[in-house]
Amino acid sequence: MLVTWSRICSLAALVILLASADALAQSSTESNSPGGPSAGEPSTPSDEPTTLREEPLSLQLPASSPPPERACDGCPPRRVGSSLLWVTAVNGIYELANLIRGQDTAKITPETWWTNMKRGWEWDLDDFAVNQIGHPYQGNNYFTTGRANGLNFWESAALTAFGSGTWEYFGETNQASLNDFVNTTLGGIALGEMFHRTAWLVRNTHATGRSRMWNEIGATALDPMSGLMRFMSGDAGRVVDKPPDMVPSDLRAVASAGTLWRGSNTDAIEPNTYGFFETDLLYGDVTRVESSHTPYDAFAVRLSFGGGSAFSEARVRGRLFSAPFRRMSFSILQVYQFNNNPAYRFGAQAFETTLSGEKRLGSRFSMLTFAGGGVTVLGAVDSIPLEGITPEPEPPPDAGQGVSTGPRFYDYGPGANLVATAALRRNNLQFVTAAWELHHLHVLDGVRANHVLQRARVDITWPVKGALGVGGSGEFFTRRTFYANDAGEATYHFPQYRVFLTWTL
Repeated sequence: MLVTWSRICSLAALVILLASADALAQSSTESNSPGGPSAGEPSTPSDEPTTLREEPLSLQLPASSPPPERACDGCPPRRVGSSLLWVTAVNGIYELANLIRGQDTAKITPETWWTNMKRGWEWDLDDFAVNQIGHPYQGNNYFTTGRANGLNFWESAALTAFGSGTWEYFGETNQASLNDFVNTTLGGIALGEMFHRTAWLVRNTHATGRSRMWNEIGATALDPMSGLMRFMSGDAGRVVDKPPDMVPSDLRAVASAGTLWRGSNTDAIEPNTYGFFETDLLYGDVTRVESSHTPYDAFAVRLSFGGGSAFSEARVRGRLFSAPFRRMSFSILQVYQFNNNPAYRFGAQAFETTLSGEKRLGSRFSMLTFAGGGVTVLGAVDSIPLEGITPEPEPPPDAGQGVSTGPRFYDYGPGANLVATAALRRNNLQFVTAAWELHHLHVLDGVRANHVLQRARVDITWPVKGALGVGGSGEFFTRRTFYANDAGEATYHFPQYRVFLTWTL
């Protein structure tokens, strides 16, 4: 018990020390710098009483001290050393949380570090949601730590790999996990840049007073690391323009809520009816014909709730690069995908190359097309074993390395993917959308097989009044599993139908 509390105190002291050092070293001098309110730039008046005006939460350095390096007046100071220290602190916080929860895997020592460094990688046995949502979210904290300290996208991506690797070797007694490293790094990049840019949508950097405080708090809920750094440095109270690359060229959001019916061709999954809520955010336009070298200046996000599970789908498709190609747009995209419902579970870290374009069909109508394919770096899908074939659990870890729970009833492996979408637009709003996707996974860990998953969906929506609309959709999900050594194959179908109301912003 004494050793455990010593670790807790040490980790807490480390976090406090880092916070204090960062606040002292990076405290703002913007009140004396061009671009700050004191430089004579007008600020947006606040309708709050003067007594509620929020002052920057920072210490003032002597006037002779140079201001922190910033890419723009509204950008965070560039602090490479601090970003490395803070990623280490993030790992310390996760470690502290595991200690408080009483997890044996958190009882790390220099001996467990050395043992992990001598051993190779493994495929761990954690729960599907832990590996496909939990680890990517942890990686998001590493990535946004880099962005909060002025690092660019690619530097923050490298920082995410550093945080993930050090956690795997030094954050737990378990042997380093290959699937965790991939999911934490790639998923962390996708979620991290998405949350970082979405948080900037919430911030109003021209506001002051109580309204400014609350939108900074709201942004911090989406991007905790950037919010923490902004409050510590005083940026949460500075009146400046937003960073130019955090202002999207276009922004749309659609929310839908209604009823979903799912069928099945297997007795293991009973047909049922569920309520659901789904939202799509379109940041920029991934189909626009333009040259772009700015990662995630355009991305699409879908979040779904209900349909048989509390959190049923998350998908991020972010543009890394685009260039015109014969009146179309050639793009390279990063894709994060998570599906979890009673019929199937699927998750993937992937990259795609796509061609997209839009053709006018008159003054009010146009047709949008989007198609491509790519590589799945690592995908996961729940196992459907044939009789006599069961998932292969990992061998038990060596003594002193913690105990994994298992076996894990889902499969891991790389593969390929194809996508195609056609949408009919009226006055730039989609009212008929047909989408198809295919995923192939070659299992490296789990039931020895190849999985081929296909999903086709057609949505029809129509405006009723203002932003309100109605809609319906038909969806068909099929999966075929080809087992190794000519053991046979299995095919399952899951049709889905929806009726819903929509709200478009």
